[in-house]
Amino acid sequence: MEIEHIAVASNSEEESDKFFINLLNLKKTRSFTISADLTEKFFGVNKEQLIIRYSNDEMDVEVFITNDNSKARDIFTHSCLRTENWDELINKASSMGFTVKKIPRKESNAYYLFIKDSFGNIYEIK
Repeated sequence: MEIEHIAVASNSEEESDKFFINLLNLKKTRSFTISADLTEKFFGVNKEQLIIRYSNDEMDVEVFITNDNSKARDIFTHSCLRTENWDELINKASSMGFTVKKIPRKESNAYYLFIKDSFGNIYEIK
């Protein structure tokens, strides 16, 4: 079994592009809208829904564009991304205004790293 994609939400296509294209260097590969009827059946929300897919060779992310001011409410759910260059990602994320949390590991010089996007989605970085 493997994960085919993860799905998150964002308030706007602009904010989504900022995080997934400008920060994570993914490519926008697809944009589509599902009908209000299907959105109701899938998620219990009766509205037409724009979804944008971002991809690279290792991952695919579907982003549900809310076009409102809502934020993520779940404080524990997160995705874990692996990168070769932590320092570059931390500097870039910070300079773009994303929340970066570095939490020291006990009895080590290493730390846990988390980045939060503008919607409030949390990404652990390894």
